[in-house]
Amino acid sequence: MPNEQAIPKKKRIRFSSEIMFIVSVVFCVCLSVIYLSRYNAVQNLLNKESELAKQIDELERENRKLKKDLQLLSTPEGIERLARERLGLVKPDEIVVIPISTPSNPAIFGEKR
Repeated sequence: MPNEQAIPKKKRIRFSSEIMFIVSVVFCVCLSVIYLSRYNAVQNLLNKESELAKQIDELERENRKLKKDLQLLSTPEGIERLARERLGLVKPDEIVVIPISTPSNPAIFGEKR
């Protein structure tokens, strides 16, 4: 005896080839946008890494120079040179000679050329 109550059949949704093509194109465009945005982010990070590497090299060079200056200025000769150059100090038995620059207009001082 056949079952009198008929079980309704589910309708199958069939996608046409045009719809599948459009979905595929949208999917590919989305993947391309994601890829390009990630590629751009990676390139920006690589550029930043390069700039930071240059900055590190520059700071290491400056650090080496400062260590060298520190070694030179830690000696008695270096301290004396620093005191003479920056502070204008002299030893008690020395005479300080300050040169006067020649005037640009000799007529003011009564000189003739």
